[in-house]
Amino acid sequence: MSAPVSRVTVLEDRAAVTRAGTFELAAGQHRITIERVSPVLVDKTLIAIATGARVLDVRCERYLAPWNDPAAESTELASELRRERTALLARRELESARSSAATAEANALSELASAALADLATGATRGRQVSTPAVRLAELDTLEAAARARRVEAELASAELARQISRLDQRIARAEAEAGEEAARLHVDILVETAGAIALAIDYVTPGAAWRPYHRAVLDRPAGRVQWQTTACVWQATGEDWVDAALTFSLERPSLGVEPPDLVDDELRTRRRPDQVTVEVREQEHHTAGLGSAGAPEVPGIDDGGLGLVLSAAAATVRADGTPHRIPVGGFAAAAQVSLVAIPLRSSWVHVRARIVNPGPLPLLAGPVDLVMASGYVGRTEIDFVGPNEKFYVGFGPESELRVHRTETKDRDDAGLLGGWNTTTTRVAVRVSNLGASPRTITVTERIPISEVEQVNVQLGAPDAYLLSTEHPEEARETTQITARTLDDRGMVSWSVELPPHGRRAVTLEYKVKSQKHVAGV
Repeated sequence: MSAPVSRVTVLEDRAAVTRAGTFELAAGQHRITIERVSPVLVDKTLIAIATGARVLDVRCERYLAPWNDPAAESTELASELRRERTALLARRELESARSSAATAEANALSELASAALADLATGATRGRQVSTPAVRLAELDTLEAAARARRVEAELASAELARQISRLDQRIARAEAEAGEEAARLHVDILVETAGAIALAIDYVTPGAAWRPYHRAVLDRPAGRVQWQTTACVWQATGEDWVDAALTFSLERPSLGVEPPDLVDDELRTRRRPDQVTVEVREQEHHTAGLGSAGAPEVPGIDDGGLGLVLSAAAATVRADGTPHRIPVGGFAAAAQVSLVAIPLRSSWVHVRARIVNPGPLPLLAGPVDLVMASGYVGRTEIDFVGPNEKFYVGFGPESELRVHRTETKDRDDAGLLGGWNTTTTRVAVRVSNLGASPRTITVTERIPISEVEQVNVQLGAPDAYLLSTEHPEEARETTQITARTLDDRGMVSWSVELPPHGRRAVTLEYKVKSQKHVAGV
């Protein structure tokens, strides 16, 4: 009897499948057989529930299901045809190598003939006579013609082998179809007390299915709005198709262990204060509260913030072919604060950035995001876990009409014999150009190091400590320097630069890193 897949709950690495059907049965004991279920289902998860009857037993039987009549004679074996195909591939590679060798030989002979003609011309101008030049040139022509003939023969043989391989592929596909496929069926024994309609539901878990969140952001830049769509990218190779099934995407982890980790000793040791302090410079990535939590750059699992979310989708069809299917599970339209940002230390481009607030009741899961603007698809990025009513940034690529150029110089003044501080002075100049006909406002961000030890001191110079007019007076007459800036507690220095059409602006930064004489590593 027929009990199609009615509901599927897809987990991170498996799927919980529910089959349902209604049957008219007479009173008594019956065995219901359901064909073509997933052969990889987990038997211990198999459960059957009948309304109006009592389930006596349910089990899965696996078998080899032929596509054609089992009594029909199979004309060819797929294994033998695959071996024949491997031999044909080897012969085609050999013919391809012969063609390449003949081509190289013909080209070399052609170059040799050209060089011989050039030598004959040079000798004629100088009065030298060469015996039987026609015979030698004829030999070269004969050898070149033979090489080209071998190349043509090899190409024709390679083309014929390619046609044979194509025909053989069709024979392999036909032989595989005749050989059959692995399949399974369910046997459900039920006892019906009163004749009538019996509703049967069968649940089981099967591997070979997975899903990951995938987002799409469409930015309307003039209106300052973004259309956000969250989809579940699901693929499955369970051996059974899910046709018009209600899909649910769950982040619950039923197989996750619940035992607490073992505690280990944390030993504390003392050591003598060293005569020399060694420090190191490291890159520190800052995460601001309210701008998404720190997530993994890759998504082997799904970062759901530990919430165990369950997302529902409309009925859809997912074939068991292993190809990805993107099914919408949510979305929103919200205002976006679009700005132009430049971080010259990282990139020489000015990037379009949108500040978005997640207005929905559910969080946004970590995953890739397709970026779309008025010009079409512009690229792909990733987001971390974003909670409800939480703001986050999405970059939409560089602005083609803006350019950034950064220069940095360092001067070091070592301490003398009587002590003192080693001083390294760093000067940074950032020049921004607008090639377009519209005014633009850009936020330029630089950084200064932050010291965590008292032996190293970082001093930020005044906004006008480094002026381009002092070192580059000619450039200063053409480029206006911006000195108004802000500094946060993370060492980020920012300028708001207003660029006129076809205009140029510049910002500068000077800071000093002072370290005591006995400090190493700076």
